[in-house]
Amino acid sequence: MPGIMVCVVDSAGVTRGIQWVLDARSLTVRLAVLCALAVGCLLLLSDSPGLVDWVIGLLAVFATAAGVRWPLATSLVTTGLLVLGFEIGQIGPVVPKVAAAIALAELAARRGGWQPLLASAALGGAYLLHPAGAVAASGYRALVMAGAPLLVGSLLRAAREGAERARWAAGEIAQRRESDIAAARALERTAIARELHDLIAHHVSSTVLRVGVARHAVPDAPPAVREVLDDIHASGTETLADLRLLVSILRDPAMAGESFIAPTDLPAALTAVADRAAQLGRTVEVHVDDAITTVDALRALTLLRLTQEGVANIAKHTRPGTKATLTIDVGVDRTVDFALHDTGIRIEANGTGQGLGLVGLRERVELLGGEFTAGPGDIGWQLAARLPAAVQVAS
Repeated sequence: MPGIMVCVVDSAGVTRGIQWVLDARSLTVRLAVLCALAVGCLLLLSDSPGLVDWVIGLLAVFATAAGVRWPLATSLVTTGLLVLGFEIGQIGPVVPKVAAAIALAELAARRGGWQPLLASAALGGAYLLHPAGAVAASGYRALVMAGAPLLVGSLLRAAREGAERARWAAGEIAQRRESDIAAARALERTAIARELHDLIAHHVSSTVLRVGVARHAVPDAPPAVREVLDDIHASGTETLADLRLLVSILRDPAMAGESFIAPTDLPAALTAVADRAAQLGRTVEVHVDDAITTVDALRALTLLRLTQEGVANIAKHTRPGTKATLTIDVGVDRTVDFALHDTGIRIEANGTGQGLGLVGLRERVELLGGEFTAGPGDIGWQLAARLPAAVQVAS
């Protein structure tokens, strides 16, 4: 694969170079260079060229411009001007010779088949009609002067076509690779969805069912016990609904844009998280900008997950009675600033260190192009994130 990519890069450069030379946009540069060379040749390398030589030479140079649209006609016209230079020119028609060679090479670079052969035969015939020296020398000159441009043009066309084929092959390989990656991702998503449904969703469903039975089995239970059972049942039901939605999203790629929370429901969802924390003995004051309902679904879900994980960490690592403040602001440029800080003293929970919760939050925020920080503040612990206005997530 690396060798193919290097070949594609090299061939792409060759293609661009050849294409630039043959492109109509380079016509002005080409004519300017050819005119400068023709004038220099007539002034410096020719012995007293006459008016006819100047006219024929410049006509041959400007005739090459038509090769962009009519390469065969251009080659035949420049060959005709060469014959005219041989017949009525006062000096050797060096400029028409070069122009005829360029026109033939351009024809061979643009066209295949009989057209370059016809033009090459015409150019060779022009040299044979004006013999110089022995027959063998004239034939050799005709062969070289008509064959070399034909060969150069054919090589240019072969290089361009080869580069195009290499680029097409690289595109096919890239497309096939993307298809293989998409298929592998689909299989992986399906396997994860199956495990979530068969294992986790099964156990959560069983827990919800047993808690529901317990609520009805002990109608005379103390209010505190009833409150705990109701809370477990409600939390389990919500978790089960989220799991089912997650399984649906994983199994159906068309639902990849779905979210667990609508932006308009975000304030209520954040308040629910704070209420759940209050039941655990932690107070969370919520200060949310009204414009939060206008964010997109991905940022809404990210803000909810930041709040849920942050409040869960407060409940896990602080003592009851801890107070926390949640602040979410939407800037004029639609940037969202999230901050959650508490005033509690951190305690070790179950002797474990940092888990994967903060790692997952950091990944969520960075996927949206945002910034994430978590660590001790002036008092207690602080969780902060900034989400940019433009959200671009690779599919």
